[in-house]
Amino acid sequence: MNKRNATSADVAILAGVSQSTVSRSFDPNSRISKTTRQRVFTAAEQLGYQINKAAQTMIKKRSDLVGLVTAGLEDPFRSEFLHKLIVEVQNSGLRPMVMDVSDKETIDEELHGLIQYQLSGVIITSGTPSENIGKAFIRHAIPVVLVNRTEHSDEADIVNLDNESAGAMAAEAFIKSGKTNLVVVRSKKPSFSSVMRVKGFLNYLAPFLNSEKVRATEVLCEAGNYDSGYQIADKILTSQHKPDGVFFCMDHIACGFLDAAKLFVTAKEMQSIGVIGCDDIALASFKAYDLTTVRQSSTEIAKASVQTLLNRLKSPTSVPSKQAIPAELIYRSTLAKPITN
Repeated sequence: MNKRNATSADVAILAGVSQSTVSRSFDPNSRISKTTRQRVFTAAEQLGYQINKAAQTMIKKRSDLVGLVTAGLEDPFRSEFLHKLIVEVQNSGLRPMVMDVSDKETIDEELHGLIQYQLSGVIITSGTPSENIGKAFIRHAIPVVLVNRTEHSDEADIVNLDNESAGAMAAEAFIKSGKTNLVVVRSKKPSFSSVMRVKGFLNYLAPFLNSEKVRATEVLCEAGNYDSGYQIADKILTSQHKPDGVFFCMDHIACGFLDAAKLFVTAKEMQSIGVIGCDDIALASFKAYDLTTVRQSSTEIAKASVQTLLNRLKSPTSVPSKQAIPAELIYRSTLAKPITN
């Protein structure tokens, strides 16, 4: 037999199953025994059978593709998260298709092209993609999962880090360590994550601020990157009220600050200044930084995001869900864990 012309009927005969069983074997979400599925796969391999993705898409009204929308990968956490997201999508039996919407001039063209693939769903990651992108997919009845975002929450499923709790954890750690002159740093370009982290930080400190036992200042840097952290160190460390605790809404900013701090204060002086980051990117654990940080688990958020999409595909008319992934404080050398009696 010409392997290129093998059909599902041929596979069914060789595997000793029905033709419908062959079709269901190639659907990762179908309920079928591992033994039967493997027998079908073995027969398909012997015959050189390939399923017709185009025909399958027409029948189901959707492909097995999942759009992963991001706005640039300069942020280390976003890169780490996208990698975990790709793995989770593949593990679910679906196929990831990444779309970078950093270039505003080509967004419309790229968006139109992605919609034509009859996607199973779209996961829009944190960062700055316009809310109109999510709405465009929703208008075409494509399920949307938003990660660390808030807009059109009445139409899309949402998976967020508990960002307010993350900020509160940092504030609590400083208070327990006896820090009283605090600074919280975020990018001038606001994101949902950074704004909520600052909110959680200041809300926790409110009683201490009202009693004037603690001082807290919010400082804005140019962007959420290493260079901005490096540049802001001068302003923070040469101010009249030099802080004894600094919370950065992103680890990447904190790492830049720690490198630049060597230019303005001695190592001994730096030991008296507690520094906490947020996200727990790989760089934070490097010995050069050893950064105390609030962990945002890219693995857990990726798993929750993909599972949320799968749930939506099974129950397309269910009420949109909201899920908050717990944060975790990771102590390292930039703020030692306080000794408790």
